[in-house]
Amino acid sequence: MELERAIRLRRSIRHFAARDVSPAVVKRLLDLARRAPSSMNGQPWHFVVVRDPATKRALADIKNRHCPPEKKAFPADFLAHAPVVVVICVDVERSHDRELENGVLAAGHLLLAARARGLGAVYLSAHTAGRPALRSDVKRLLAIPAAVDPVSIVPLGHPARRPAAKALRELRTMIHDERF
Repeated sequence: MELERAIRLRRSIRHFAARDVSPAVVKRLLDLARRAPSSMNGQPWHFVVVRDPATKRALADIKNRHCPPEKKAFPADFLAHAPVVVVICVDVERSHDRELENGVLAAGHLLLAARARGLGAVYLSAHTAGRPALRSDVKRLLAIPAAVDPVSIVPLGHPARRPAAKALRELRTMIHDERF
């Protein structure tokens, strides 16, 4: 699938078919994710690929436990049912004070790469500014070293259903020439 089409068709997928995603496909997707831009070309990424049902359930429980009150209507239980969950981490030293940006850029590439291959995914944060407990719990669960921080959690799989079209704001309301 061409890039423009993947961008236009990408949706947040939270329901996955009971169908595996091969390790070879995941490796190809991660190869594309690692090509994202990074601060000073530090290439700080580490990708933890989770397939174990108990670990996926534990990740869902951690996300639910640290969910802000305004998002409680959107539990992360679907993580336990995704065939694969990728936790995108960054080496703090190689991030040049841009841990969050570096992790999010890799996640964006992963989301588009997954869509281009007909897979579904959704972005979840493993990092909440000013509240390190989520990050700490994910690090503890996945034995992530002290110098590496988890930034994003991306479940991957074949969509169980076709998502509705995405409603977009008018482009003209977002573009400002010269000044806001």
